[in-house]
Amino acid sequence: MLCSVFLAGSRVVLFWNPDSKNVTGRGKFVSKIVWQKIMNLRTLLSLCAGASLSMLTACASTQPAQDMSDYDPIEPVNRIVHGVNGAVDFMILYPAAMWYRDIAPEEVKTAVSSFVRNIGEPINALNSLFQGEPEQAAASAQRFIMNSTIGFLGFNDVAADFGIPYHSEDFGQTLGHYGIGGGPYIVLPLLGPSNLRDSAGIAADYVMNPLTWAGKNSDTVDNLYLGSLGVTALDARYRALNQLNELEQTSIDYYAALRSLYRQQRNAVIRNGAAPTAPDVEDESASFDFDDAVEAAAE
Repeated sequence: MLCSVFLAGSRVVLFWNPDSKNVTGRGKFVSKIVWQKIMNLRTLLSLCAGASLSMLTACASTQPAQDMSDYDPIEPVNRIVHGVNGAVDFMILYPAAMWYRDIAPEEVKTAVSSFVRNIGEPINALNSLFQGEPEQAAASAQRFIMNSTIGFLGFNDVAADFGIPYHSEDFGQTLGHYGIGGGPYIVLPLLGPSNLRDSAGIAADYVMNPLTWAGKNSDTVDNLYLGSLGVTALDARYRALNQLNELEQTSIDYYAALRSLYRQQRNAVIRNGAAPTAPDVEDESASFDFDDAVEAAAE
C-alpha cells in the first residue's frame, strides 16, 4: 500500500488462459468456465468505465480540476483498508524493495524502470489524444514503437536518446483536465490512495490497455503482461522508499499525510507541472459531513 501513490497507472489483475497447452481434460473444461466468467467481468468493467465516463463528463468544465481539500466522508472504512494494505506492504513489497535496492546493480534498475514506463506508453498516447494533445500522443506512440523494437522491449530508452522525452498520462488525469473534481477520497484494497474520479480512470485505463486483451489469444503476451505487473510493483515500491519512509517518520498521522500527498500529487500531474491557478487553501464547500446533514434534516 505504501507505494500505491506511485502506482496509479499500474493495477495488478491476474488472468489464466484456459487454452494453454498445459491444461487438458476436466481441468480444461473447468478452466474454460472460469475464463468465460473472467470475460464477463471484463465486459462489465468496460460498461462501468463507459457509464462512469458519461456520468462524470456531464459535469466537466473547460478548466483543469484542482482539489483544495481532503474530502473523506468514509474515513473510518478507509483507515481499515489503509491498515490492511500496510500489513501486506510490510510483509511483501517493502522487504522485496529493500532487497532490490541493496542487491540489484544500477544498470539493472535503470533498465527495469525503462521497461515499466514503456509498458504504459499506449495508455499515455491514448490519454494525450483525449486531452487534445496530438503531438504528445504521437511522441508516446513513437517511444513505444522505438523502445519495444530497437530498445529490446523497452529495457533501453533509445527514444530519449533521439530527443523524445517521456510523459505520463492516465484517464484520471484526462477527466481532471476537463474539470472533473476528484470527489470522495477512497483507499482501494491493495492499490491504496485514490478517489472517485481516479477509480473510474483506473477502470477505463484497464479497458483501453491493449495488453489487457492481447493476452487472450497469446500465452506469450499473457505471460509477459503478468510478469510486467510484478516488475512494475517492485520498481514503484523501490522508487518510493525514501519519500514514504520520511513521510511516515515525520508525520503525526501517516494516513492523513498520505491522503494529502496523494491529492497534491494528483493536482500537480493534472496541471502538467504548471503553477496552480488558485491558492491551495481549504475549500469548505468541498467538505460534507453526513452527521451534520442528518441532524439538519431531523430539525
